[in-house]
Amino acid sequence: MGQQSVTTAGQRTPDGDDNYDVIIYGATLAGIMAALRLRLRGLSSLVLEPTGHVGGVIAGGLVKSDAPNIITALAGLTHTRYFEGIGAEYGKDGAEYRFEPKVAERVAQRLLDEAKATVLVGHRIHGPDDLEMRGRRIRGVRTTRGWERARFFIDASYEGDLMAAAGVPYTFGRESADQYDEPFAGFQPVQALRRRVFRPNTGYPVGPVPDMKAGEADDKTQAYNFRGVLSRNADRMPFTRPDDYDPGLYPHLRAMLEQRGITGLSDIVTHTALLPNNKYQTNQALFIGFDLPGASWAYPDGTWRRRDEVIAEQVRWHRGMLYWLANDPSLPESFRADTQTFGLPPDEFVDSPYGHGFPHALYVREGRRMVGAKVLTQHDLLRPNNTKDTSVCCWKYGMDCHVVQYYTEGDDTIVGEGTLSGTEYNPPVDLYQIPAEVLFPARGGVENIAVPVCFSASHVGFSSPRMEPNYGMLGEACGELAAQSIQADRPVQEYRYAELAAALAEYGSVLALPELH
Repeated sequence: MGQQSVTTAGQRTPDGDDNYDVIIYGATLAGIMAALRLRLRGLSSLVLEPTGHVGGVIAGGLVKSDAPNIITALAGLTHTRYFEGIGAEYGKDGAEYRFEPKVAERVAQRLLDEAKATVLVGHRIHGPDDLEMRGRRIRGVRTTRGWERARFFIDASYEGDLMAAAGVPYTFGRESADQYDEPFAGFQPVQALRRRVFRPNTGYPVGPVPDMKAGEADDKTQAYNFRGVLSRNADRMPFTRPDDYDPGLYPHLRAMLEQRGITGLSDIVTHTALLPNNKYQTNQALFIGFDLPGASWAYPDGTWRRRDEVIAEQVRWHRGMLYWLANDPSLPESFRADTQTFGLPPDEFVDSPYGHGFPHALYVREGRRMVGAKVLTQHDLLRPNNTKDTSVCCWKYGMDCHVVQYYTEGDDTIVGEGTLSGTEYNPPVDLYQIPAEVLFPARGGVENIAVPVCFSASHVGFSSPRMEPNYGMLGEACGELAAQSIQADRPVQEYRYAELAAALAEYGSVLALPELH
């Protein structure tokens, strides 16, 4: 177990009884929205958070939110209490989708307080020994306070450790094209990005040419990164030289900058200005950039020790890149001078384990995925399969998969394989509905769990709905599923959709839109 602290006091009951109605693993936006829904149903919750902060990757740096292409699809408490709550922090009457991490965390904590949730931070589930199972039901989770028990469990984490420890079927990586008849599934050499400006084209992070056939399955996942926040204010902190700094990691980035005519960090980040306070968001930006393809593969199904190694590699890459952009003598003096007008914000991430001003949360774009009562696939994102009888929300966002791996082709080309279009644009989807059945195991499986982040989907099916606002709405649905299961004393698989739909709609969820028809 990691070190724990309690941020909200909860009522304890004698050992052997239920301490809480629901235990939620992950103080992500999904977990927070689930806790809020539960409170509105008169139910108590314990939230176990693997990191030291609440709010998930939004509070950890992902502060340029990917809202749906049809904005009316973003609804429910996720819209009115979270994103409008952020807007209210800035004196706005409405939702805000570009904001500061400290504001996101402040709103997250306020909503957890409103939910009267007990929150333990720094709590990691390592495996089956950390759970108590009775038949097809989870009974408790081990903590340093002893066993905490509940009637229902929600795995709202990016990793899916509660789900996995309970024996819920899951997968990770990429299915074959044949498994669900998905044209975009598996190894995608034809759809890969190719850049022919590299001599030599070998060296970190470029890997070997895969010995695979097109459409073949693998256990690789798309690139992660840190969504950094930069400041141009006078009190900015300069990019310091990391102890493990190696300028030899960035020759491909140097070639990319020259080929694209980049004159400084301004060209990379100023289009992502946040509101307010002269701050900017980093993302991938270039073909070689803040993403680190290949480094993410061991994360989804790894131990926490292995995941910490993955995180350390990502920190080294990102912090070293910022220092390199500001100081490397191979770059023009004007380039370095422009980059030095940026720095880390002293009022953000003040207690980050990776350094003051550096994000405390790695952006895990895709981890484990449950194999549940229904598997969302590429087909469900497009007509005529885009409507569902058991909708819990609507969504529309292109199929967004970042590069999975770099490898060489010829003597001057680096291939960025894993994207789904062969361009820097995402394949479009139709407006679609997400059914309740992707949120829980199939009949005969664990009866008292719901999963809003590592929900049941193929790799391609996951590529569109894997966005934080959608996770929030799925978290709301999981909270209502938990409430119904507890109050009716039935397995989650036996939920009643009419009751679920009415409960979701009571607090503003939108289950259908005119554009669906």
